[in-house]
Amino acid sequence: MTSKLLCAAFVLAALLLSITFSLQPDQQKVLLVSFDGFRWDYLYRVPTPHFHHVMKHGVRVKQVTNIFITKTYPNHYTLVTGLFAENHGVVANDMFDPMLNKSFSLDNMNIYDSEFWEEATPIWITNQRAGHASGAAMWPGTDVKIHESFPAHYMPYNASVSFEERVAKIIEWFTSKEPINLGLLYWEDPDDMGHHLGPDSPLMGPVISDIDNKLGYLMQMLKKANLWDTLNLIITSDHGMTQCSEERVIELDQYLDKDLYLLIDGSPVAAILPKEGKFDEVYEALAHAHPNLTVYKKEEIPERWHYKYNNRVQPIIAVADEGWHILQNKSEGLMLGNHGYDNALAEMHPIFLAHGPAFRKNFTKEAMSSTDLYPLLCHLLSIPAMPHNGSLRRVQDLLSSTTPRKMAHTQSPPLHRGHGKPGEHEQESNAYFIGVTLGSIIVIVFFIIFFKHLILSQIPALPSMQGEIAQPLLQA
Repeated sequence: MTSKLLCAAFVLAALLLSITFSLQPDQQKVLLVSFDGFRWDYLYRVPTPHFHHVMKHGVRVKQVTNIFITKTYPNHYTLVTGLFAENHGVVANDMFDPMLNKSFSLDNMNIYDSEFWEEATPIWITNQRAGHASGAAMWPGTDVKIHESFPAHYMPYNASVSFEERVAKIIEWFTSKEPINLGLLYWEDPDDMGHHLGPDSPLMGPVISDIDNKLGYLMQMLKKANLWDTLNLIITSDHGMTQCSEERVIELDQYLDKDLYLLIDGSPVAAILPKEGKFDEVYEALAHAHPNLTVYKKEEIPERWHYKYNNRVQPIIAVADEGWHILQNKSEGLMLGNHGYDNALAEMHPIFLAHGPAFRKNFTKEAMSSTDLYPLLCHLLSIPAMPHNGSLRRVQDLLSSTTPRKMAHTQSPPLHRGHGKPGEHEQESNAYFIGVTLGSIIVIVFFIIFFKHLILSQIPALPSMQGEIAQPLLQA
């Protein structure tokens, strides 16, 4: 009887443990790829068979609303933090922080100052804190020491490194003895050529075709490494591009003495820091200077841009209409294509495609926000999300199963220095840990009851046993 009871106990315990740990989500691999400046409608400008293969066998979002300002550093940091620019602190490609008394600019190579990046925690750090490894090939910010950490594997930024070399490193990291579960891959085009040629140029056709061929190469290498069917590939970009011209130029020198202010960031959103005591003079000079220029005091910046609650946003910003270029004077160079404009403009919108075991097949979604990518990544990687402005619920229908394996718990975004406007947030439960806890409690309680029953079943035999032992002594 005891042996049968013991056997039944172990069978039941094994069943309970199996049920409990089956709640644990599979460890997904994710590769996030950004083709800088790939506008949403480039997919249809020329034949793009590799992009369309991903769309047919995966998912696509028609309209991705990115953040203001629609530039490279702010949007790439949003993709990996889920935060608006005012919350993650990378508010432009060129910044000045009055509290730190420091500047940030790619031209001056001071983008490696950690303090500009540490108002947020990017996903490669969160992933590693959860016990995994991240690898990055040129993704903006991944070669900066943020919160005392780098990705486990990364390539110091070097624009001369070919796409093929970057792919080779990513594949190497995914297939090593201690593989990464998160990879980030960045490529500079079609942004570079979009600036040079303008997005409306017929010469952009070959540029887009080249990007499609690069995607095809990536797909080929993933298949060769036996990763294509097991890895979740997400293809996106940071912003779009719009056509500019020499006829649509706003020269600040025509309206304002350059000795009255510092131009922190240029076109198409001029970040203006007036000299001490010159704020009113600068503002009044620009407020009605040009019909295609809208000038805001910092406190008047539209709420929908989520852009004014940060010290790095300058006291005055001047925003050009789409296609217009802001220069101090015409001696400066003019780009035929540009971005950075209002994020509500269709020409500023990027792409979003995804393929892999976690995603539906041949599914098209109407819209999402770029902030939603971060909670989606955390969900796929089964890691807890930091405070963010996105929503997993808004993109949950992209997944092959709309019931999430693990919902990342978040808190409200932190308050900023000198300001008190938190971003939106959501509270999401953690089904895995609840399941494990309840399952473990059930198993422990069962074993307590079982062993108590086993011990009690042996107690009646003890007096008889003691009598047999004592009897010879009594007889003696």
